[in-house]
Amino acid sequence: MRRLLLTAVLSCFCLLARAQQPVYSLKDGAFRENGVVMKLQAGQASRLEGPMTLNDGSVISPSGILVKKDGTRQLLPNGQAVNLQGVVVNLRDDMQSAQSIEQRNRAVAGGRGETSISGLPGSPVSAATLQQLQALERRVALLQQLTDRLADRTNQAVGNAPGAAALDEQLRRLDGPR
Repeated sequence: MRRLLLTAVLSCFCLLARAQQPVYSLKDGAFRENGVVMKLQAGQASRLEGPMTLNDGSVISPSGILVKKDGTRQLLPNGQAVNLQGVVVNLRDDMQSAQSIEQRNRAVAGGRGETSISGLPGSPVSAATLQQLQALERRVALLQQLTDRLADRTNQAVGNAPGAAALDEQLRRLDGPR
């Protein structure tokens, strides 16, 4: 009885620890961690058993040596990954899938502060959202027209008045390359 209770308590702790550490899916490719090269496919990691050819013609070996199409060789550093395009990237930051990034955003920031209209071109947008966007577009166009008229009127009123050149120069510097 005591052993059963101890097993149940340990199982609960394991489940709670797993629930607090979300698992994020990663893009396809390969990565090296602690000297072991792992293959990422469909969000699942497994040990790389043989050479893996990437879309750009590069080949990564189970020892972590990446041979590019042009023949250059490099050892994949620990904590780094190579995506299917043959680009060496940071495993933690650059190999997360879009779904993972969104999931992490919700976990860390509560998913606040962002609005998504559609994920892919051609995705359906609700009629209400479309109307809001069209109204916003009309407002922006009107504001641009009003700004242009105000600039014209200001130019006519101020013209070559004393101090106008200095103000114009300040405005040009503000509008310059950023």
